[in-house]
Amino acid sequence: MLGFVNGHLTQTAGAYAASAVSVADTGNLLTAGIVEAALTEVLGAFSGSHFRDNETSAGQHKAILQPVLGAGRVLLLDTQGAGGAAARLRLYADSDSAWFTLNAAWNGSAWARDTTGAAAGGFRLSRNEAEFLHDASLTATFASWTRTLRLPLSSTASNTSFELAGSVREVGRLGLQYSNSDTVAHDNLSGGGSVTFRSRFPTAPSSITLSPYATSGSFVGNPTVMVPDRDGFAFYSHQNLQGLAATYWFGAYTAVA
Repeated sequence: MLGFVNGHLTQTAGAYAASAVSVADTGNLLTAGIVEAALTEVLGAFSGSHFRDNETSAGQHKAILQPVLGAGRVLLLDTQGAGGAAARLRLYADSDSAWFTLNAAWNGSAWARDTTGAAAGGFRLSRNEAEFLHDASLTATFASWTRTLRLPLSSTASNTSFELAGSVREVGRLGLQYSNSDTVAHDNLSGGGSVTFRSRFPTAPSSITLSPYATSGSFVGNPTVMVPDRDGFAFYSHQNLQGLAATYWFGAYTAVA
């Protein structure tokens, strides 16, 4: 009898069938009561979202399916990638948007930086808009992003450019050229134009500075800026030219809001 029992316990195959061995399940984690059914249950849960060892791409994920995970802004993904704290990537979702963040974790009331030695960034997608996010305050937490670029998408009346929030500085080009077709008389010629910013400013610029790149010797002064707003500004200049003379001013603007 003892030899039979020892032989049964030590053999690698042909012992009790899994369908004949019960499962204690002290943690109450399974619905199955025997090993065979428990293995089927565990493998069924695993293979629902992974490829099995006897399949191509063994162990890799299939489509990741998740139920409702909570209320507010919930965490869907958290990966450290190559290990740099500043590039730790997270994906959140709330009732309106999906948030992809680097170096920023939502703690329930504010964004918490993984490392205060680096800026935080990300982007947000919703049904009605897309938005790029940036915060360079280097504080441990921050309630709102210091600079954002938002693209409204909700209606045909929406602006087609990004709407900026936070500190803004834009540099662009403008120019004027005059020609007096009169052969004799001096003429006072008026000219002007307008500039449209590449993105919509949060407010009208607090300053617009014009800097010449190339001018003719007879051009007097810089153009004058007028009616600045969130979308751009106008400019004009008056120049007094001799007959058949020409002049020009080409330069750059720096707008700050």
